[in-house]
Amino acid sequence: MKFAKSAAGLCLLLAVAGCAGPSVAVTPDENLTVEQRAETPDATMNAAFGTQRVWGSGLSVVVSAPRSLSPSDTATPRAPRTAVFTLTVYNGSKNAYRPSQLAVKAMANGAAAPELVDSVQGLNGLAAAATELPPGKDTQVLLAFAVPEGPVQMQLTVQPGGQGQDAPTVFEGQA
Repeated sequence: MKFAKSAAGLCLLLAVAGCAGPSVAVTPDENLTVEQRAETPDATMNAAFGTQRVWGSGLSVVVSAPRSLSPSDTATPRAPRTAVFTLTVYNGSKNAYRPSQLAVKAMANGAAAPELVDSVQGLNGLAAAATELPPGKDTQVLLAFAVPEGPVQMQLTVQPGGQGQDAPTVFEGQA
C-alpha cells in the first residue's frame, strides 16, 4: 500500500514536470527584461500579440497589441486608420544585428495591409531602423499598417533574418 502511494505520487510529479517544457508563445512578465523572458521555441510558430518568440540564433521579438491612430494628411499610403505596433527586438546572439533586416508582413481580415509611413507622428517605417543592435541589448521599433475603419483581425508575420532566412512566426489578434 505504501509503495502504491509513493508510485502514484512519483507519476504525478513526473507528469507535472513534463508539462513545464519551453514554448514559443510566452506571455511576458512585466517585471522581467526581454533577456530574462527568453524561451526556446517549439514548432507552433504562432503567437498572440504581447508574447515573445525566440529564434535559434538567440534573437527574440515581442509584438505589442496594436493601438489605433488616425493618419495625418502626409501619411503614405492614404488610409482611414492606422494600426501601430511596437516590436521589441532583443539581440541574444553573439553578433550585431540590424533591425531593418526584419521581414514583417501584415494582413487585416485576410487581405494584405501595407506598411504606413507617417513621419508627422514618428512612424518612419522599418527602413528607418538602421542602427546596429549589439549583442545583449534590446530596442523598440514602431511599425504602422493601413487598415480599414472598423475592428479587424490582424496577423503580422515576422522573420528576423529577412524573407526566407528564418522560420516565420505569425503574431495575431484584433486591431
